[in-house]
Amino acid sequence: MLFLSRNPWHVLATLAAAALLQLVDLAGAAAEPRIALVIGNADYGGDLGRLANPVNDAKLMAKSLTAVGFDVITVTDADQKDMKRAIGTFGEKLTAAGSDVTALFYYSGHGLQVGGENYLIPVHADITREADVDLEAVSADTVLKQMQFADARVNIIILDACRNNPLPRSFRSAQMGLARIEAPRGSFVAYSTAPGDVASDGQGSNSPYTAALAQAVTTPGLSIEEAFRDVRGSVLSETGNAQTPWESSSLTAPFFFMPAKTAGEGAAQATPLAGAAAPAGADQGAREVELAFWNSVKDSKDPADFVAYLEQYPKGNFARLASNKLNLLTGTTAPAAAPRDAHAADAGGAESTPEQTAAAPAAPSADTPQDPAAAAAMCRDDKVPADTRLAACQSALRASGLDAAARADLNNEVGRAQNELQRYDAAEAAYREAVKDDSANPTYIGNLAALLLDTSRYDEAIAAYTKAIALEPKNNWHYYNRGNAYLYAGEPAKAGADFDAALAIDENFDTLATRGYIALAEGNDKAAVEFTNRAIAYDGSQNSLQSIAVLYLSGRDKDAIDMADRMIAEDDGYGYGQIWKAMLLMRDGKSGAARTLLGSTLEDHREDWPGMLIKWMLGKFDDETLITKAGEGAEEDVRNQLCEAHFYMAARAFDQGDKDSALRHVKAVLETGVYHYIEYYAAAALGRLAEAGQ
Repeated sequence: MLFLSRNPWHVLATLAAAALLQLVDLAGAAAEPRIALVIGNADYGGDLGRLANPVNDAKLMAKSLTAVGFDVITVTDADQKDMKRAIGTFGEKLTAAGSDVTALFYYSGHGLQVGGENYLIPVHADITREADVDLEAVSADTVLKQMQFADARVNIIILDACRNNPLPRSFRSAQMGLARIEAPRGSFVAYSTAPGDVASDGQGSNSPYTAALAQAVTTPGLSIEEAFRDVRGSVLSETGNAQTPWESSSLTAPFFFMPAKTAGEGAAQATPLAGAAAPAGADQGAREVELAFWNSVKDSKDPADFVAYLEQYPKGNFARLASNKLNLLTGTTAPAAAPRDAHAADAGGAESTPEQTAAAPAAPSADTPQDPAAAAAMCRDDKVPADTRLAACQSALRASGLDAAARADLNNEVGRAQNELQRYDAAEAAYREAVKDDSANPTYIGNLAALLLDTSRYDEAIAAYTKAIALEPKNNWHYYNRGNAYLYAGEPAKAGADFDAALAIDENFDTLATRGYIALAEGNDKAAVEFTNRAIAYDGSQNSLQSIAVLYLSGRDKDAIDMADRMIAEDDGYGYGQIWKAMLLMRDGKSGAARTLLGSTLEDHREDWPGMLIKWMLGKFDDETLITKAGEGAEEDVRNQLCEAHFYMAARAFDQGDKDSALRHVKAVLETGVYHYIEYYAAAALGRLAEAGQ
């Protein structure tokens, strides 16, 4: 017979204690060999210069891993020969240790991905061409193969190697940050930031990621998943949500860097954070109750649950984890809750609501105004640099007594500053906070919608702009932006309706020019020309690549060249203004002028995608080579590049009178489905011209 306790906390405490003892037994029973290779490269020289922290990071990680039982091979400022020698020694030790070994590889320094493969950069690497990378760098696969050959029970790969560097800028297939590693079963792969993103080298002696990681791995009782969640929260807090660590796991059994200590070993029961003290006067029963509380909320998606834990246990064993959870759930920095001040409560002092606690920002810097009013004024001053405004906004948000409208306004300014700093995840979180506090303000919804549009989340952007239009139906820019979202989502008819609504409210060059292009997308070539003519008549000093496309297709070469010249004068580093002008010049028989323009433009675009198009136009590449080049890179880049390559081939074939070839390339463009590219809809129009025999 099963008797149920009338006290649910007693049941939770009993179950939690039993579960904890099982974890302790499991972790304590593990006596597997542990071998780690730690590499930190900083003194690169040349264009790469010197990084501040990787050597310090490597030393800190070696110390931490040694403390938790790893036999550590440490190499710093290693050239390619030294790196490969260390990797070989690592593999030999793993093989000798047997199949129960835990293998860990940690790297701090420069890294990059080329063609989807990750490379770790040795010091003094001489990399001037993309072809040099495979010769001068060390592929991350080299380490993985050593782990796989040894058949290690657990493989852990940690890469703090996503710092921005000048190399990818000139490489056509290089991408920002590192590519995702598809590691085999029994592996745990951790990046200091998300794949394809870049990480901070930090302001202190260690990177934010490694500083948090060193603490997590030496904390008793944390599973590997909990350790890296703790790290992620710490890094988000340290970097103002600009850097988000990322992990991928295919582990099939629990792993603890440092197993929980039992009372019989003379230590307190599983303490999640090194040095964290249990609440004053706590005995074993109290710890069990706290553990039960934590287990009841730790997987919650509701920030209020973690606020409740922090209020109950402001200095508890899981306080930092709770703060990090708040950070992840709210997108803002949440310090551990301070103990309640009973005197203040008795005097009528207001307590923070869960929402205020969850949204509490980080402490301001020394040069940020301490007066809330002055900080708020600086926060809203667009003449102030974005990072300074952000600090002022965060300072202003710390003021007590803020009502919902004030919080919404300040969070909106946080979003604007983060967006300007290209921290798009943090900007989105701030905008959503603003909308949550004031859902009737169309400006906040419009800013959120603009960010969603800029990050290619078209369906979400459409939904947000629809809400903004409902609140502010006379704002033509809401219709304009939603129309663009519809166009980029492949729905030109809905885009046209929105632009017509925008024009009914206000006419301007941008709306008229884009409406002409949307008419092209709708298949109404005549209307495309009419809207473009209206745009030019409205302001003949403006330019639009979309209008250049319409003018090109309608045979208005002189007008198109004039507009291209204005575009080039406004931004000569773009490349596409020159490409379109060269096409127009070639069609008019001015191939010498076209080649001169393209030759001077190529100097700035030798290895990027516009450079590939220019080389093809100059005859340096044949059609087959250009298609091969277009097929290099990430999947999304390949689609975009193939769209452009086939369009320009179609345009050349059309101008040369080869209608069959033009239609074949047009079909290839349309198969890419790249609705957000000018060349996509220009190709469709070119197909209509070819089929009409023009």
